[in-house]
Amino acid sequence: MQKYLFLVPFFFALTLILNCDPVPPKEDSGSAEEIVSEEQTTKELLESLDSTDSFTRSQAAVQLGSREERSAIPKLKKLLSDKEPGVRAGVAIALGDLKDKSSATTIANLMWSDPENPKDVYLDALTRMKDPSVGNRIYPLLDDSNATLRLQVVDALVQIGANSVGPQILSLASKNKDREKDKTYAMALGKLKISASESYILRLTQIQDESPTLAAAYLALGRIKAKKANDVLVKALNLPYSKGKENASMALIEIGNPSVVPKVFQTLQSDDAETKLYATDVLCSIPSKEAAQLAFGLLNGKDTKNWGSAAKIVGRQRYKEARLRIEELLEKDTTPERDNFAEALGWIGDKTSVPVLRKILLSGATEGPYGSAWALGILGAKEAVPDLIKALDKGDAKLMVYALEALGSIADPSSLPKLKELLSERPKMAPQILSTVALIPTEEARLIIEEATKSKDAEVYRPAMEEVAKRKDKKSVPLLLTFVNGDDSEKRKLSYYALTAVTGQKFRTAKEWNHWAKGK
Repeated sequence: MQKYLFLVPFFFALTLILNCDPVPPKEDSGSAEEIVSEEQTTKELLESLDSTDSFTRSQAAVQLGSREERSAIPKLKKLLSDKEPGVRAGVAIALGDLKDKSSATTIANLMWSDPENPKDVYLDALTRMKDPSVGNRIYPLLDDSNATLRLQVVDALVQIGANSVGPQILSLASKNKDREKDKTYAMALGKLKISASESYILRLTQIQDESPTLAAAYLALGRIKAKKANDVLVKALNLPYSKGKENASMALIEIGNPSVVPKVFQTLQSDDAETKLYATDVLCSIPSKEAAQLAFGLLNGKDTKNWGSAAKIVGRQRYKEARLRIEELLEKDTTPERDNFAEALGWIGDKTSVPVLRKILLSGATEGPYGSAWALGILGAKEAVPDLIKALDKGDAKLMVYALEALGSIADPSSLPKLKELLSERPKMAPQILSTVALIPTEEARLIIEEATKSKDAEVYRPAMEEVAKRKDKKSVPLLLTFVNGDDSEKRKLSYYALTAVTGQKFRTAKEWNHWAKGK
């Protein structure tokens, strides 16, 4: 046990380093006085690989890998044989980040031969490397007794694109007698799209045990686009197993065979809400004029029980012949699930529906305004911008979110004054408001976002910095450089991320950014 004590601080540090995502964190990082320390320069990290302190070596290795510093590869390869397990682990991760395929075999060997490090460390490194040639060294772990490791193996095989080992996995699966491991094999064969596994996976569905294995088998049938699975999957929609229904619906959608439409349509008559939900998803997602016509027939009948589902289906199928009936029903207060009808008009895509949608948006009805806001955004209805601005003042938080999304889709500059006012009134909604502003491609929009980065409120400046990064407008560089040299430690750190996104340069210290700026 003693030999693993070194790994505890190493993996803690490893987690911290690897979680240095280019997207700024949203949660509060601490008090305003907290100091965010400057990272070491690349030169300093390279020198740290020669340190006598093993923790320093391991940290330096991981950071060099995350910076994609290829000049470090020769030293890192030598450190794969370091006497300290934490260093070997960190170096393997670094070489994985650097995609150094010449190290793949050595790392794969360590995965099987190094008793001081867990296998998942080297598996992670090989996953990052994206070298399909190591698939034959990885797949035997699908038979490991550790369920978590098996799932990591599936992910690794998919990430590196190891489709070539599909026959070996199927052979291993066929010999398996453990129902729990069958889940892992089904996931692997499905995600790798091994079509030859159809018979094996269908056999797994014969045991109706409502287990994760059964759910995984349904999903795998979709991923391999199984030709003989339609009846099995349609039947699953009516079974009591919730996860099975969900995965069966997803599989039917992925297979996309229109021949299942009549049978799936019958399940809409079920009294089970989940069955109706997943059947509706299938009928919405498989391109089929028949599905649209059947649903339209429901809308012309007197039984309103399935009108909401029918509206979804004709909308997603973009069945233009249903537009007038949809508009008629949307305007009736007695129509159930009116938001579905409004959204259907957005999917159908005919701008002649805009007046009806504008009317419902501001009607004050409990159903219909949300879907109307969404549809107006999808239709790009600039004439509805004044109505959407009014919707922001309705006092309905949900409607406000829909209206903001619609304004972002329409991207009309006339909404900017209201968005700026709303930002000052509702700072807690800054992420939604600023993402809307960012979709408007004008100088005024850029300046509003930049001004928000100067706020003292973390709930405002964090999403503002994120939007600056996403916008990638080089005109924001001078502003970001002021934060690089400012007193606010968190803003300084966030400015590094934003500058990297905008400029493509990768520096981690104020000194390096200033040097770059002078040399521009």
